[in-house]
Amino acid sequence: MTYTTNIVIIGTGNVAYHIANSIQSTQALNLLQVFNHRDSKEAKQFSKQFHCDLVSDFTDINPNADVYIIAVKDDIIAEVVKKIKPLKLKGIVVHTSGSVDLLVLKTGAKNIGVYYPLQTFYKGADIDWKSTPLLIEGNSKSVENKLKQLASLVSKKTKVVNSKTRLQIHLAAVFACNFTNAMYVSAYEIIENSLSKNDTDLLLPIMQHSFQKLQKVHPKKAQTGPAMRNDKSVMKKHLDLINNNKQLTQVYKTLSDLIVTQQNSK
Repeated sequence: MTYTTNIVIIGTGNVAYHIANSIQSTQALNLLQVFNHRDSKEAKQFSKQFHCDLVSDFTDINPNADVYIIAVKDDIIAEVVKKIKPLKLKGIVVHTSGSVDLLVLKTGAKNIGVYYPLQTFYKGADIDWKSTPLLIEGNSKSVENKLKQLASLVSKKTKVVNSKTRLQIHLAAVFACNFTNAMYVSAYEIIENSLSKNDTDLLLPIMQHSFQKLQKVHPKKAQTGPAMRNDKSVMKKHLDLINNNKQLTQVYKTLSDLIVTQQNSK
């Protein structure tokens, strides 16, 4: 007989939504309940879609769940901990943040941990949970093992890391994802201003190939472009095109310098 892990999610945002979706897709997991601070239309839709109860008062949270997942903005986690402290929950209480220390939960429950999906979440995203890394931390070996078992039901890539290491990984993810996406925004704007919005798809093949290269070689070896070649003539032409945008000019110069430094380092 397979044991079912009962879960309560606190929050109804993008992360909560996708975690709920992963739970619904996993036979041994059951989403009992979702908490939202108000009985909004979106929260009702959330509970309806994932076939779970909706509560908007902390005192109505089910005390018999195995795991409580706090999936809210980083700066709200501590506030949620204060609210659940009187409940004296026996299940494992986890948060999903990459940058918040495990100890933020220490007053909220006896058994605490972190369940951090190393992924970018947005509405409409089709998340491949089997390939999404789940970084786990627990305040005891028992909690850690239980969270590893839970994570392994969802993902094929699970890893136990402490809060310090998780913050380093989160920083790396910001460079790899968030900053890279900001560069895409600038690239699209350049195309839109010189051609049209319909022409931004001209960039897709080079963007796709750039990512595909990383699955075969280290990014340092995959680097190309004028800065890598130290082609000052081309770089000057580029800078002349954006000389009316001080911020973008500074970014171009800083990233070019970074590329030169990276290529010259051992």
